Amino acid sequence: MHQQIRVNPAKSPADLAGVLRALTPFNILAAGGSDVEHGGEFAFAVDHSQMDAASQALKNAGYNPRTVDVYHEFVPNQPGALAGVVARWAAANRQSGKMIKDIAVGAAGADGKVPVQIYAE
Repeated sequence: MHQQIRVNPAKSPADLAGVLRALTPFNILAAGGSDVEHGGEFAFAVDHSQMDAASQALKNAGYNPRTVDVYHEFVPNQPGALAGVVARWAAANRQSGKMIKDIAVGAAGADGKVPVQIYAE
């Protein structure tokens, strides 16, 4: 199972730039979020070997990150690929009652594949 770090950038005031400053030592592989500075969460992925260090960096900066399990897939950088990921996730989770909360999408790597993470509740 792949994991993702999620954090509400709320300080006073909410500041996504502050979250990203705390994460400057890390290569963010995929990112997403909704209502990020209005009570929502910024969701991102780093290399698995850096998950603990990235979470600690956020804690050291005064944030309260949490790590969650996500559906993860590398897809070709071509039209329709994202629709395919969502369809595969939906088929695999139809019985669980989970619904997609959000997705995070990264940039294509050297192999041309794009990382996609789906977070569901």
